[in-house]
Amino acid sequence: MKLEEIKHPELKNHISMIYMHSENQNQEAIDKTESEIKEYIKDKHFIISVEDSKPVKIPYANNGEYIVPIFTDEQEYINGMQYFSFNVMDENKDYIIEKLDYFKKLKEDPNFLGYIVNIARVSYILNTSLI
Repeated sequence: MKLEEIKHPELKNHISMIYMHSENQNQEAIDKTESEIKEYIKDKHFIISVEDSKPVKIPYANNGEYIVPIFTDEQEYINGMQYFSFNVMDENKDYIIEKLDYFKKLKEDPNFLGYIVNIARVSYILNTSLI
């Protein structure tokens, strides 16, 4: 699979719906949309940022917790790499195209909070209950 073949407009729509439901404080709709996200990502390939064949880990707090960036399309990957370079985090970064369960051991790590979708826009964190 090639970088330009990765496109996830459905996931972006689901994320937009989560924000809309949050503004309306509609927890039932949020739960339904999260269920749809979980089903959607199960069989899809994403662009995953890696360094030395390991997922890039971005500290989330000062207690060792972290998130791993993923990207829904080529443009978001380019934007994410620009974000990394602005924050001096782009050295030795590469990417792979895989399903999110590629790094199964991440789910076993209590410090892993989930995947952040499109880090340059900080749009959404797919927490471990959705993976």
